[in-house]
Amino acid sequence: MQMQMFEQQIQQLQQQLQQTEQQVMELMMVSQALDDIKDVKAGTEVLIPIASGIFAKAELKDCNELMLNVGAGTAVSKDVASTKKMLEKQMDEIRSVQTQFTETLQDLTQKAQTLQKELTNVTA
Repeated sequence: MQMQMFEQQIQQLQQQLQQTEQQVMELMMVSQALDDIKDVKAGTEVLIPIASGIFAKAELKDCNELMLNVGAGTAVSKDVASTKKMLEKQMDEIRSVQTQFTETLQDLTQKAQTLQKELTNVTA
């Protein structure tokens, strides 16, 4: 029963690690998009995503000012550099969580291996 518990916890941690890796990749893509948008001139026609696979044509008025959703239906204005710093901070926090997950996963794996050896010795 303890072995099953270890296996479940290991699977959960592996899923959480995969989700955090996906979050980091998404943040990296946003950061790259911010780098790319700096080179776009005002007045350029762009496609704005409305939903998955649905876009609207729009004209870009200001490439340096972004609106960030901060929750509760509130948005604040930030420049590209500040937004990139915020993304870097989020990535650092996620990587810290990943490190904790990895350490816990290694610990659980070691405990499961030790328990498996004990079970093998008892049945032998």
